[in-house]
Amino acid sequence: MKRKFSLSLITTVLLLTSTAVLANSYKDTLSTQEQKALANPKSVKGSAAAKAQVEEAMLKEDFLAKVKAGDFKKEVSKEESQRLKNVVNDVMQKHKSSLKKASKEFMAALNDTIMALQAIKTDKSAEAQKLLQKAESEFTEAFKKEPKLGMIPVLDNAEIITFNGSPALIRHIKNAAVELLQDNDTQVAIDMLTPLQDEIIIKTQYVPAYLYPKAVKEAQKELKAGKKDAAFSTIITALDASQLETVIIPIPLITAQDMVLEASKLQKSHKKEALALLNMAQIELQKAVLLGYAHQYQKAYKDLDKKIEAIKTEIKGKNVVAKLYDDLLKSFKDLGKKHHDNKSK
Repeated sequence: MKRKFSLSLITTVLLLTSTAVLANSYKDTLSTQEQKALANPKSVKGSAAAKAQVEEAMLKEDFLAKVKAGDFKKEVSKEESQRLKNVVNDVMQKHKSSLKKASKEFMAALNDTIMALQAIKTDKSAEAQKLLQKAESEFTEAFKKEPKLGMIPVLDNAEIITFNGSPALIRHIKNAAVELLQDNDTQVAIDMLTPLQDEIIIKTQYVPAYLYPKAVKEAQKELKAGKKDAAFSTIITALDASQLETVIIPIPLITAQDMVLEASKLQKSHKKEALALLNMAQIELQKAVLLGYAHQYQKAYKDLDKKIEAIKTEIKGKNVVAKLYDDLLKSFKDLGKKHHDNKSK
C-alpha cells in the first residue's frame, strides 16, 4: 500500500515550514515598504502604488493568520489506522472477486509468449519457436473451454492516498486557496489543494485474449522465414494492445459504511456508542462531499445522511432500527458499486 499526501508529521512540518517562510518573506520584503508608504506615500512611486502595497501586505498576513498550525496536528489513532486497513482490504477483496478469472491455460500461454519474446531478443530463435508452439497449443485449449474470451485482467494494484483532516479543515484550506487564486498566487494555491485526496485508486490491466492466438501463429511463420524483427514486432503489438482501467473509491464513504455496520451490531443498551459511531459516519460523508467525491451522486449522499439521521432519532426513541440499518447498509452498498463501476481508461 502506498500512502501519500496524508497530513502526517512529515507533511505537516513541510507545510508549516513553507508557510513560515512565506510569512517571514513577506514581513522582510513588505513591512519596510508598508512603513514607508504609511509615513510618506510619495516615497513609493505614487500614492496609488503605496496603497496597493499596503493592501497586499494586509491581505497576505490575513491569509497566513488563517493557516493555524494546530489545525494540522491531527494524530491518527490505532483504531482509525486499523479501520483504514480493514476497509482497504475489504475493497480490494471485493474488487478482485468482481474480476473475470483467467484460466490457467491462458495464463500459461501468455507466460510462454512473453518468454518467447525474450528468446527472440537474445537471438534464440529455436527456443522461441518451441515456446510459441507451446503457447499456441495452450491458447487453443483455453478457447475450447471458453470460446468467447475477451479482455482478461492480468495485473492490478492499488494506491492509497489519505487525508486525516476534518470537514472544517477542508473548508478552511479551500477558502484559503480561493484567496490565493484571487491574489494570483496560483502555485501556492495548488500546493494547498494537493493534499485534499482521500481515496483508493485501483488500476487493472486487461489484455485482449482474442489477439494472441493469431499473433503467435504469425510470429512462428515470421521466425521460420528468418524475420526475427518482424516476429518480435508482431508479439509486441499484441501485448501493447492491453488496456489500463482505473477505479477510484472514496475512503470517507467506505469508512462511514464500516462505522454504520459496527453501530448496527451493538446491543440496544449501547446507545451512546451507536450514536457516536453514526455521528462519525456523518462526518465522513461530509468529508466525501467537500472533497468532491459526491459530485456525480449528490442525491445518494444526501439520502445516506438522512437515513443515518433517522436511525439516530429511533435510537433515542423506541430503538426500532433493525430494518432501518438494513436499508441504510444496502444504500451504502449501492453507492459503493456506482463508484466502483465508474471506471476510466
